[in-house]
Amino acid sequence: MVLKPGQIIGDYEVIDRLESSNEGVTYKVRNVLVDRFEVLRILPKTLQDDPEKVIRFLREAKVHARLSHPNIVSFYHATQLDGQLIMTTELVEGTTLAERRESGALPLAEALNYVSQVLSALAHAHAAGFVHRNVTPANIILTPEGKARLTGFGLAKAKADPQMTQPGTVMGSLNYISPEQVKGLTELDGRTDIYSLGVVLYEAVTGRRPFHRKSQFEIMLAHVNELPTAPTIANPEVPAELSEIVLTAMAKDPANRYQTAEEFQRRLDGLRRAPQSAGEVQQRPAPIPEPKVHVMRAMRTAPLVGRDFVGRSLALPRKSWPVWAAGFVTFLAVALAYIALSGRI
Repeated sequence: MVLKPGQIIGDYEVIDRLESSNEGVTYKVRNVLVDRFEVLRILPKTLQDDPEKVIRFLREAKVHARLSHPNIVSFYHATQLDGQLIMTTELVEGTTLAERRESGALPLAEALNYVSQVLSALAHAHAAGFVHRNVTPANIILTPEGKARLTGFGLAKAKADPQMTQPGTVMGSLNYISPEQVKGLTELDGRTDIYSLGVVLYEAVTGRRPFHRKSQFEIMLAHVNELPTAPTIANPEVPAELSEIVLTAMAKDPANRYQTAEEFQRRLDGLRRAPQSAGEVQQRPAPIPEPKVHVMRAMRTAPLVGRDFVGRSLALPRKSWPVWAAGFVTFLAVALAYIALSGRI
């Protein structure tokens, strides 16, 4: 069913069509009972023939409904209308962090302010037993008032939820997935979100991604094996302490990262309060660009296509055979995960 502006569906008047994807169609609507603008997402009947899409849609609604926090886009309602599953959420006016970053690195105070707010949201979600699994700049909405709002709970799950992803399958947005997501591990905890947000912070303060590679497979391998250029080298305006914080969040081994969102936030907030001789970390956040409407997007998976790694040889450095063997095992694990995901597209 395609809805048109002015059409009434249940208690909602359609205002505009916002987005369409293989996960549903999203509209700006007015709730006529309470006279409030909201975001309505429909899972069309054609997609409801796919049991996995139905389960993910319902799981997203259940997870989002249990989260109530100032830095999380509010969930309103989920039901069936005319045989179609729908959910409604808060309509947030603003720009995404991805759009905000298009002009380059953010002022340090602004970047730390937003990331600290997202950490508050993640701390709340983790305390409720949920892992987001898709923390990206596109899922962080910045309001004109300087608020950061986390959205995009399509991949979020609780530890007790049934496992839907096959072992060895990569789920998430390619440039922000953690090493354990690349490896296709099924038992993930909040530290995977800490890694992803570390990548987001790296981009925000340097204006560049930590791993820019020619192929998607090479990006996956870099998340697992390569250390990023230190932020203070990528952008000399980044203080050494902030550079260390970012690299700790992005540690390959979850045991070497901040163990909780609160710990990560304490380090950032301590830096924000400390006097700075350079970088002006305590400066007032810059004004937000002209607002746009952004909505919760379900299940952002990386479009892993192409086979540009096939047939290439890797120049391995000369190392002792146990080190070389360990590296080869890691390479093989990533390759198998990539092939498994490619086969699902």
